[in-house]
Amino acid sequence: MIQRKSPVRSQRTLILMATTACALVLPAMAMAQTAPPPADEGTAVEEVIITTQRREEKLQDVPAAVNAFTENQLEKLGIDGSKELGQITPGLNFTQSVFSPQPTIRGIGVRGVGAGDESVVPIYIDGVYQSFIGAADMQFNNIQRIEVVKGPQGALLGRNATGGAINVITKTPGEGFEGKAGISYGSFNEVVGKLYIAGGSDKLAADLALFGRQDDGYIEDDRRHDTYGNSNGFSARSKVAWTPTDDFSLIGSIGYSNFDDTTGEAYRLPNGNTIGKRVAGNYVETRDYKSALSYRPYNKLRIFSASLTARVDLEPFTWTTVAGMANNKLRIKADSDGTPLEIATLKYHQVSANQYLESYATSNGDGPFSWIIGAMYFHDISGMSPYSTTSSRTVSIAGVVGPQTLSRTRPNIESNAMAVYAQGTIELGEQWKITLGGRYSRENKDFTSKVGVTTFTYLHGQKTFEDWSPTLVVQYQPSDRYNLYFKAGKAFKSGVFNASATTVAASVPVDPEQVTQYELGLKSDPTHWLRLNIATFYTDYDGLQSNVRDPITLSSLLQNAGGATIYGVEGEAFIKAGDNLNFRLGAAWLHGEYKDFDAALVSIPQTTVNPPAATPCIDGTGPRVGGNRSAFCDVSGNDIIRTPFLTFNLGADYTFVLGGAGDLVLTGNAYYKGKSYWDTLNYFEEPGVWTYNADLTWNLPGDRFAISVWGENLSDEEYSLTKVISTTAETQVLAKPRTVGVELTYKW
Repeated sequence: MIQRKSPVRSQRTLILMATTACALVLPAMAMAQTAPPPADEGTAVEEVIITTQRREEKLQDVPAAVNAFTENQLEKLGIDGSKELGQITPGLNFTQSVFSPQPTIRGIGVRGVGAGDESVVPIYIDGVYQSFIGAADMQFNNIQRIEVVKGPQGALLGRNATGGAINVITKTPGEGFEGKAGISYGSFNEVVGKLYIAGGSDKLAADLALFGRQDDGYIEDDRRHDTYGNSNGFSARSKVAWTPTDDFSLIGSIGYSNFDDTTGEAYRLPNGNTIGKRVAGNYVETRDYKSALSYRPYNKLRIFSASLTARVDLEPFTWTTVAGMANNKLRIKADSDGTPLEIATLKYHQVSANQYLESYATSNGDGPFSWIIGAMYFHDISGMSPYSTTSSRTVSIAGVVGPQTLSRTRPNIESNAMAVYAQGTIELGEQWKITLGGRYSRENKDFTSKVGVTTFTYLHGQKTFEDWSPTLVVQYQPSDRYNLYFKAGKAFKSGVFNASATTVAASVPVDPEQVTQYELGLKSDPTHWLRLNIATFYTDYDGLQSNVRDPITLSSLLQNAGGATIYGVEGEAFIKAGDNLNFRLGAAWLHGEYKDFDAALVSIPQTTVNPPAATPCIDGTGPRVGGNRSAFCDVSGNDIIRTPFLTFNLGADYTFVLGGAGDLVLTGNAYYKGKSYWDTLNYFEEPGVWTYNADLTWNLPGDRFAISVWGENLSDEEYSLTKVISTTAETQVLAKPRTVGVELTYKW
C-alpha cells in the first residue's frame, strides 16, 4: 500500500531542475550585458509598486518571488476573493479543511484547524497580522493591491511565515470624492452587492466599503427537502486618514464581517464509505452535488477588527507603528457520518481575541547602505466552548455501530509572542547588492482544558519556544531590465497544543516547524512588450505538523512528521501583444515528499478481516463494511498532501474600441491543477483538473457605467473543494459546478 519513491530518481530530478534553471538564467544575463534595451522605450507592462520589504519598491527590483496584483488587474482577471488567487499565482494552492481555508505556497501550508493554531501562510491586512485561520477567506471590494510573497519570511513578515505570506493593502482615502457601486445576479440565485465611497480633503479623509452576498446553495438533500452549499452574509470596513503635515500621518480602520456558509459541511460519500453503511436500511448518498444528512449543518463566522497606523518621516529614517486587535467567533455543526441517521455529530464554538503591536524604522536617502529594524508583540487567547462529539447507539447488521457517547472539551490557549528583527542591504558598485537579515522570536503558550460531561479531567501544559531565523540575499542587476538573485532563508512556526485532545497527552505540544529554503531567481523585461520572471527553489522542511483525525473522538489533531524535502520551478510571463491585447501565463512544477515519517496515523478502509497485527498498513481481506480503521504507518517517501505537483494558468484580455459607444473588454482564464493527495498514505487521490472562467464587460461612454456577463467553471468540471478522511467516513464536498451571471457597476 505504501508507494516508495526512488532516491536516485529524486536526485536526477533535482539535477535536471538546476540545469534547466541555469540554462534559462545564464543566457538572459548574457543578453543583458550585450543587448541594451531600446533607448526610447520603457516597459509597456503595468508596473506595480509593492511594500513587501516595508518600503515602496518596484516589483521587478525586489530580490524575491512575489506576485502582485492591483485592483484593476484583479477585476480584469475576474478574481473576487482570496480563494481564487491560486488560479493566477504559480505555486499558490487554496484548499479547505471542512470549514477553514488553507492556503499552501510551494507545498507548505497549515495542516491544523484547532483553537490556537495559526496559518504558515499568514494574512496581513494593512500591516496587521491576522492569526485566525478563518480570516484567510476574504472577499475583495476596497483592495488597492495584493502581494503574494513566496518562501520563508524569517526577517520581516516572519511570524509563522514558513510558506510565505499574503499581504493585503486596502485603499486609503484622499482628497476629493469617489465611489463605486455594483450588484450582480448569478446561478443558484446568487446576489452580490458592493459599495465603496470615499471623500475628504488632503488633511482628513474617510471611506466606507460594504459587501453583501446571498444565494440558495447548490447541494441538494432530497430526503430532507433542503439545500446546502450557500454562503450568506455581509462585511463592512472603514478607514479614516489624517495627514496634518507631509511628515506625519495617522490612519485608523475598523472592520466587521458576519457570514453563514454551509458549504464545507454539505458532505456526500463518493465511495459510499461510512460507518452508517453498517446500519440496515440506512441511506448512503454518493451522487454528485447531493447530500443526505441528519440535520442542516452550519458554519457561522464573525470577525471584528480595528487598527491604527502612525507614520513619521524623519530625515534619516521613517518610523512606523501599527497596532491592531481582532475578535473572532466560529460556530460549527457537522454530520460526521454523512447519513440520515444521527450516528456521529461534531459541534463546537471557537473563539479568539488578540492584540498585535509592531514598530519599525526604515532608512531614507540614496546612500549605498539601507536598513530596517523593528520589534513585534502579539497576544492571543483562543478556545472552544465547548468542542463536542456525539456518537449515538445505533443497531447495525453486525450488532451496534458503537455505544452512545458524548465527548466535550473546553480548551483555552493563551499565546504571548515577541520578536525583534533587522535587515540591511549594501550596494557593491552599481550592479551588486548583498542583504543580511535576521529575526529572533520567543513565544510562550499556556494550555488549559476541562474534559468531560458530568465528571471532569483538568489538563494543563505550558511551554516556551525560541528561534533565530537568518536571511541572506545576493542580488545582481546588470541593467534596469534584469534582476538576478540568490536567496537563502529560514523561518519557524512555534509548537502547538492539540486543543481538542481529551487525554493527558494534550498537555504536551507538537514541536515547532523549521523551514530552510534556497532560491535562485530571475526577473526580466527583455523587451518593452514582455516580462518574464522565473525562480527555482529547494526546501528542507523539518518537524512538519501534520493533521490527523482522532479515531475515537473524531477531533482534528496534529502530529509531527519527521520532515519533508520540497523543490521545484515556477515562472510567469506577461505579454503586451498590442494596444488592446494582453496575455498572462504562469506555471509551477513541484516535488515534495515526506522523510523519516515512520509513525503517521492513517485511515484505511475497514474490511471483514483485518490484516495481521505485524502488517497493519496493508488492506484487509473480505468486503468493506463501512468506515475506516486507524493504523500507524511509515509514509517516508510518500508525496506531501494537498499540493498539486503541476499548475498552469493562461489568461488574456482584449479591448474592442466601439467609438462613441464605449468599449468592450473580453477576459478569459484557463487554470490547470494537477494531481494531489488528501492523506499522507497517498490513498485518497485528487485527479488533475482544468477550469475555465470568462468575463465580457461593456464600459459605456463616460467610463462610469459598466455591464458584465461572467461565467466560472465553464466546462462544468467536478473536483473537490474539501475531502475529509476519518474512521467514521470518507466525505467530500464538490466545488461549485458551472455558474454564470450578470453584473452592473457604476463609479464616480
